[in-house]
Amino acid sequence: MKHFMCTHTFHSEETKKIFFKAHFGKKSRDWFNATNDEDNVQCMSTWIGEQDFWFCHWVAESEDLIHKKLEDLKGDKLFYTLAQEMKSFITYTEPDKDFIT
Repeated sequence: MKHFMCTHTFHSEETKKIFFKAHFGKKSRDWFNATNDEDNVQCMSTWIGEQDFWFCHWVAESEDLIHKKLEDLKGDKLFYTLAQEMKSFITYTEPDKDFIT
């Protein structure tokens, strides 16, 4: 599986409002249950503020699978996604992993 950082940008102020209204009051488990129902594409974490863009860390076999998952969830109707494969993924929980591989 490959690691991807995705930048999502809302199509417009209106689609941003639709997204926020649809997710207001929901729990993180709701988002991850919807995005992680397959073995070959999973959203690992999300960072979202009040800007027109937000970020997600995905693990997937390919970039196309991320776009397909977002299309299935109708996300493509609300935001554009730039998925960039990251050649290196490290965390503090793996202190002996090579930084750049």
